[in-house]
Amino acid sequence: MNRRFFRYVRRSERYIEVKKLSKESRIDEQIKHFYDNVPNVGDALPLKEYLLKHEDSRMAWYLLGKEYEGKGDMAKATYCYAQAGDIYTAFEGKPAPVLPGEKTKGNNRKKWAIALLLPLLLAAGAIYAIRALSDDGDEVGATQQPTPSTPYYEGTASAPPSSGKDGGPDHVKLPAGFVPPGLIAGASGPDARGRDVLGSLLTGKRSTLPRLLVETPQLGKWSDWVKTAKPIAEVMNDPEAGTANVRWYNPKWCDCKPDDPSAATRKQLEGWKPVQEEKAVLRSAMIRYKETKGKWPSSPEQLAADYPNNTMAGWTDNMTPWFEELKSALNDKKDGKLPQTPGWPENTGPETGHGTPAGQLAPVAEQPLQIVIDKTHHRLAVVSGDVILRNYAVGLGGDKTPEGAFVISEKVKDPNGSSTGVFGSRGMTLSDSRYGIHGTDEPNSIGKDESHGCVRMKKEDIEELYDLVPLGTPVTIAKGGLPSELRTPSERFRLKSEQNETNPRKVYDWLN
Repeated sequence: MNRRFFRYVRRSERYIEVKKLSKESRIDEQIKHFYDNVPNVGDALPLKEYLLKHEDSRMAWYLLGKEYEGKGDMAKATYCYAQAGDIYTAFEGKPAPVLPGEKTKGNNRKKWAIALLLPLLLAAGAIYAIRALSDDGDEVGATQQPTPSTPYYEGTASAPPSSGKDGGPDHVKLPAGFVPPGLIAGASGPDARGRDVLGSLLTGKRSTLPRLLVETPQLGKWSDWVKTAKPIAEVMNDPEAGTANVRWYNPKWCDCKPDDPSAATRKQLEGWKPVQEEKAVLRSAMIRYKETKGKWPSSPEQLAADYPNNTMAGWTDNMTPWFEELKSALNDKKDGKLPQTPGWPENTGPETGHGTPAGQLAPVAEQPLQIVIDKTHHRLAVVSGDVILRNYAVGLGGDKTPEGAFVISEKVKDPNGSSTGVFGSRGMTLSDSRYGIHGTDEPNSIGKDESHGCVRMKKEDIEELYDLVPLGTPVTIAKGGLPSELRTPSERFRLKSEQNETNPRKVYDWLN
C-alpha cells in the first residue's frame, strides 16, 4: 500500500482523537460553568454524557432544560434554556432567559432558529417535548447552518412537477429555479395555537421542499382566507442531516431582526390563493357529484355539462391535470380499499399552486365548500370548515326567509331569459323549493328584509358565488354566526364556461 495513505490514516486518527479531547474539555468547562451558576449541585442526570451524545447542540440544552423543568428544578432548567437561545425562543414563543452577568443579545440574535426533525409533540399545554429520533431510531443532531437564500435548490431535481404553464393570475410568474413550498400554513398569531402550527412544520414528515408560515387573521371563530397574506417564517428541512431551519419574517414571532421576504416568496403568495380556490372548487364538485350520482365523475365533461347537469359552472386549464391526478388516486387501492374522498391535487398544475394549505388553513384542502347564511347580519359566506373564503352582503325576507338546512338543487344562468330581470343574471334553487339565491334588479334592498323569502345578491357577488359552489352544495340558514365584515378579493373568482346553462323551458317564480 502507498505510504502516503498510511500517513493520511495516522494523521486522521490523531485529528479525531484531538477533536474528541477538545470536545470533552469544552464540555467539562460548560459543566463547571453550569454548576458555578446553578445551586443545589446534587444531580442524577448524566449531564456530560447527555451533551456528548447530542453533539453539544442548542437543542441538547433545550431538551435537558425540559427534563429539569419536568423534575421541578427550575434553576437548572433556566440555565439550560439560556444556553439553548434561539431554540428556546422558537418553541416557547418568548425570549430565552439571560444569565446574570451576561448581556442580552437583542436584535443581534441569529435570524435562524434550528430544531430537530421528527420529534413527538406531547399535547400537555403549549409546550413541545421532543425526542431526537430519526425514522430508524438513530439520534440526530441540530446544526446552526442557515439555508441559502432563495431561489432554493436551483439546478436540482427537488422542484415539484409542473404542467409547464405559469397558471394563476397572468402577471404572476415565479423566477427560474425557485422551488415553491410543500406546505403553506396559516397561523393567527404567536399564541399557543400559532406555536402548534409552527411546531407541526418543524416536526412534520421529512421533505426537501420549504414550508411557509403565513399570517391568517381571525374573524370571530373563522380563519380569514381573503386577508391571509403576510409571511411569518419559512421552514427548511434537511432530511439527511435531520434538521429544520426557521427563517423569520415577522418580529412578533421572534426576538430578532427579521428578514424581508424575497420577491419570489411574495410572488408565490400572490398567485397561490386563486389557484387553491380552483382546487377547492374542483374537489368540492367531485364530492357533490358522487353524493348525487353515487359514483365518481369519469371526465371533466360530466362535471361541466349543460343544464340541468351543470355541477360546475365551467372549467379552467389548470383543472384538467388536477382532475386526472385525483381520478387516478381514487382508483388506486390502499390496503385493498379505494379512497372514500378525493385528496388534494399537488403534483400537477402551475407552480404558483404548489403548497398544500395547512395549519389554520388546512380545512380548505380537507373539507368541501358550504354556504352559511346569517339572517341577523344579512350575510352569506362560503366556508370550508372554520375557514371563511367569502362573506357577502345579502337581502333577505326577515321571518319569510326559512331557517334550516338546504342544498343547491339547481343552477341557471339568465333566469326567465334575462340577465337584468328581477332575478338578475344567476339563480340557484334551494332544495327544489320556491326559495332561491339569485341576483336582483333592486340593489338598494341588499342588507334589508324586503324579499318574500329569497336571498338577493349584488351582480358581482352572485356571479362569483355561482362559479364557486357546485350543485349539491349544503346551505345553512340561521340567525347569527357570521361576522359583519365583508370579505371579497380584488380579483373575483371566475370559471371559463362553454356549456349551455340557460333553461328557456321554465318560468321561474322564486319568492323574490
